[in-house]
Amino acid sequence: MNEISHIKLSDLTKQVAEFINQAFRENYWIIAEISGHTFYPNNSRHYFKFIEKQEGVQEPIAKVDAVAWSSGSQAIELFERETGQQFTNGLQVLVQVKVEFHSAYGFKLILTDVDRAFTLGNLEKQRRETLLNLVANNPDVIQKIGEEYFTKNKAIQLKSVIQQIAIIGSPKSEGYADFIHTVTNNQHQYKFYVDNYQSSVQGAEAGKELTKTLIAIYNSKIQYDAVVIIRGGGAKTDFLVFDTYDLSRAVARFPIPVITGIGHLRDVSIVDMMAHTSTKTPTKAAEFIIFHNRLFEESILKSQKNIAIKSQQLLASSNKKINETNLIIVNKSRTFITQNKDRLNEFNIVIVNKSRTFIAEHKDQLTSYNQVIINKTKTILYNRQIQLVSLLNQILSKPRIITSNRSADLINIISNMKSFTGKYLIFKRGLIGHHESIVKLMNPKNILKKGFAIISREGKILNNASVIQPGNDLIISMAEYEINTKVISKTQKDGRESNI
Repeated sequence: MNEISHIKLSDLTKQVAEFINQAFRENYWIIAEISGHTFYPNNSRHYFKFIEKQEGVQEPIAKVDAVAWSSGSQAIELFERETGQQFTNGLQVLVQVKVEFHSAYGFKLILTDVDRAFTLGNLEKQRRETLLNLVANNPDVIQKIGEEYFTKNKAIQLKSVIQQIAIIGSPKSEGYADFIHTVTNNQHQYKFYVDNYQSSVQGAEAGKELTKTLIAIYNSKIQYDAVVIIRGGGAKTDFLVFDTYDLSRAVARFPIPVITGIGHLRDVSIVDMMAHTSTKTPTKAAEFIIFHNRLFEESILKSQKNIAIKSQQLLASSNKKINETNLIIVNKSRTFITQNKDRLNEFNIVIVNKSRTFIAEHKDQLTSYNQVIINKTKTILYNRQIQLVSLLNQILSKPRIITSNRSADLINIISNMKSFTGKYLIFKRGLIGHHESIVKLMNPKNILKKGFAIISREGKILNNASVIQPGNDLIISMAEYEINTKVISKTQKDGRESNI
């Protein structure tokens, strides 16, 4: 039996590797979606897959293993710093890759660079399409006038005093803690009744979960004064849930005023545009509610002051009329007394006698009234003393509370300045390192080491072969040697010899 001609598997894979690596020597820019992403910070390596999906089809039409080594990891880090996006699953990116086939590890793509403008532009395009669909599909509750969006939720008038509040967020988040701290420790000592509706505010399913939470608040039948959606800081990718169509539509239609404080200082989400009131952070949302209540209190105090002024004016006018009437009575009494002096004397004697008899008969009753008046006076004075002591305690404690709050704000600002300064310096160091790498790559010495050469004639570097003629003396500069030569002949190339 003749032996079948064969080769080893390793020989076959080596031949495949040589062919693929030879055929795909260039770097390629591709558009793909990230899937199965894993990052190992110890060696700064990213492992993931590039996939491509067709609209309406669940399974990918293309899927390739990919990896980012040190230079690729630096490109990803720069991408995340400049865009605010996390390089993670579900994100569509424009990346530069190198094709590699290893005889043992198989086929994969090596990431070398990430285009930042593409990702930001793609997200902005999705955002514009969502806004157009909201206006087109919900004309009864969402209208665009100029650059402003007017919704059913914005048209709801806030109650004069906001006390019953429903919060959507995570009780373990910093944003929730900031909101509760601000409303609980407000300097006006307003009381609030807060119910928490826990919900995730980031991730693939966060939009559906937030919408279900709004429905749960509506079905509770509790007469809330406002619904507050809060979220702390985070990556810009985490912020995308607040640009989804279903959640934005639910907020625009919601029958209770929605106040947002979702913690992204540089951006305004679509949910912010649809909500009754948009604030930048959970703390700002709490301060808005406190300020709203303060405006109502100040209006009441102003009305009280106006009533007091009007009362004083009416009282002064009444006193003037009483004095005029009293003067008339006195004058008439004098005339009457002069005319009826004798009769008045008789009446005086009768009145004195009657008065003595009346006093004698009611002496005990007058004594009782006198004691009651004394006791009542003491009680009133004691109550006023307690009120003065309480007012004094408030006057002494309020400056301390205000000073403590301002001190905490200053500490928070200092912490933020330190954090942002550190991040800014790290970003600039990375940018300088990036430019330094480019400068090193473009160094003529490094280019010459790769096998390239510089051709010069009469001390001038030539970059156009058309000026070279047979018989010319040329100098060829390489990495380690300089060659003097003479041109024997010159042949025109057709450009086909580099075709594969």
